[in-house]
Amino acid sequence: MTGAERFTAPASALKAASGTSFRLAPLSPQEGQTLGPQIAAMFPWSAYGYPASALSRFLAAAEPGASRLGFVVDGELAGCAVIRPIWLRGPYLNFLALLPAAQRRGIGGAFLDWMESEARAAEDRNMWVAASEINAGAIRLYERYGFHKTAVLDALVYDDRNEVLFRKRLSYVPRE
Repeated sequence: MTGAERFTAPASALKAASGTSFRLAPLSPQEGQTLGPQIAAMFPWSAYGYPASALSRFLAAAEPGASRLGFVVDGELAGCAVIRPIWLRGPYLNFLALLPAAQRRGIGGAFLDWMESEARAAEDRNMWVAASEINAGAIRLYERYGFHKTAVLDALVYDDRNEVLFRKRLSYVPRE
């Protein structure tokens, strides 16, 4: 699949290196509404004071060009991701959140591996993600999976905080 329809396929069964099995499936508006308050209560969203209602609206929205995926672990909704498949010659991971019970189980890494596999299959050159500079855990995850800091976005959300843009090159052929 190429273009904007990527990352919208029916459910995919995945397995983390830890052995945790999970399923990725399209996130329904109702599931987005349910996750909003839970995610708003978690760091880093709580540190930014994101209103639960705003996160619920964002996650429940049907937005062309933005795939919303839910993570289902042991039959329970355990988090979500939003991917913009076409952004600077590759997909942009716009949002990723796993509820506390699903964290530190290798799910985020398995998801990044799946996303990379999809991007490579479409012959994308890059993968992109941004993280708040206060979110050390997310930064460690992205760097562990081969993302490199590309830019600091000064005062993007608040005047006293910065966001960091990360890029993972999927293909690179130097000019001769």
